[in-house]
Amino acid sequence: MKKIMTSAIASFVLITANAQADEKYSHFPSLASDDTATALCNLEAFNKKLQAIVTKDKLTPEDMVKVHELTYTLENAVIRLQKDLETIAADLEKVHLASERLDKDTIKGSGKYYLEATSAILNKATCK
Repeated sequence: MKKIMTSAIASFVLITANAQADEKYSHFPSLASDDTATALCNLEAFNKKLQAIVTKDKLTPEDMVKVHELTYTLENAVIRLQKDLETIAADLEKVHLASERLDKDTIKGSGKYYLEATSAILNKATCK
């Protein structure tokens, strides 16, 4: 019975993954990463779960389904951090260019935003 259930789960994943490849479907619920701290906490928690699976000697179909499920939350976290890093890069560039023009106001303003954003990434988030 377990073998039949395992095959059914694996078949479901393969069929749904291939169906409508041009559209992204959310087969499993995922956690949102609405801010940097949440994204970092989600990465920490879900990386541990992923690591427990990928370090196994042999992966089962259930493991693969679990990986598929985990990646939805991990993708949300990575997308959030990508957006954060784009903003950080833009603020740093403003500081750089302002330093060439001796523009104190932009250096102070964009420098403040840059430092706040990098601080959110560099400081250990307090995860629940």
